[in-house]
Amino acid sequence: MCKYCYVCGKTCNLELHHIIFRSKAPFLTNSILNHVYLCSEHHRGTFSPHGKNGHELDVKLKLEFQNKLEMLFDKEYLTEDDIQQTLEISDRAMKSLSKTLKKEKDGTYSRESVIISCMGGRLYGDSWR
Repeated sequence: MCKYCYVCGKTCNLELHHIIFRSKAPFLTNSILNHVYLCSEHHRGTFSPHGKNGHELDVKLKLEFQNKLEMLFDKEYLTEDDIQQTLEISDRAMKSLSKTLKKEKDGTYSRESVIISCMGGRLYGDSWR
């Protein structure tokens, strides 16, 4: 797999960016769905997701991630296996995620609650209004 900056396409001085910050969703730390590569300028510069003028890029990345989750989680209720396999997370990470979710009577989790947890507790855009 060729790695390149999501913003400018550079292939050197790349840094791994967690779309949903590790502090908001630690169970997604190692999920490749939550990763994007950015060059150092676009990762830590003024207009980066971590920079003082980077809100637009941060929201764009989060909205794309949310849309991807909405597409991948295509059932209304999900089992732990559905979630773990889709997110490609470890058993430990799944256990951590499940602590943030309310289990339905049949042992499944609602698609909406899974996506909200994966998004760090909030949704972006108009898709859920």
